[in-house]
Amino acid sequence: LTRLPVGPAAFGDTGLVRSATWFPIVGLVVGGSAAATHAAATEAGVAGAPATVLALVAAFALTGGLHEDGLADVADALGAHGARKRRVEIMRDPRVGTFGALAVAVMVVLPVVTLAPLTTGDFAAAVICAHVLARWTILAQARLPVADPSSSAALVRPGWLTVVAGTVTALAIVALVAGWEHAAVAAVTAAGVGAVASAVLLRVVGGVTGDTLGAVTKLVELAVYVALAARLA
Repeated sequence: LTRLPVGPAAFGDTGLVRSATWFPIVGLVVGGSAAATHAAATEAGVAGAPATVLALVAAFALTGGLHEDGLADVADALGAHGARKRRVEIMRDPRVGTFGALAVAVMVVLPVVTLAPLTTGDFAAAVICAHVLARWTILAQARLPVADPSSSAALVRPGWLTVVAGTVTALAIVALVAGWEHAAVAAVTAAGVGAVASAVLLRVVGGVTGDTLGAVTKLVELAVYVALAARLA
């Protein structure tokens, strides 16, 4: 989920399944880093939009753009005509096509426009909730059929106990950060976007892949930004 070194490990089925409970905590680390960067930039006199860009860059640096890459690949696959097998092949292609480029543009511009008007405190609440809930949705997605057995999605198959534990952790974090009312809106938004996106991918691709996990994660992140910004602004 990030580029942060976590020590030597064999990332097979067992390792990733055990780590899945901690996915929302990873979101807290990424969102918290973005919030801290924004706060530091604002304190130094940087205006809202540039401070927001710096915060997003901090998040990109931690994740290596993994989810952005997944969204671009899925956008290219959904934009192409062909059977499910062909769409999966397109997602494996490292090149970015027209639909992928458009998706990248939206995922960069939308957060800046949405988050720039927020105060430092509201910005922190929005980005932390968005990143925590975005990683939480991976747990539910990973219960779906795998469309590409060679993808990383085949390694993340958490049990229901792990999903419940991750859900409790995610909801507790967003409630503490944003309060129960805002947390409820954010959670409903995340669950709704995740469910709709997953249903579309099941129909079009036949299941989940590493790219679809990243794509839905990014879509949920963006949706939570918009939902919370509308309430906090």
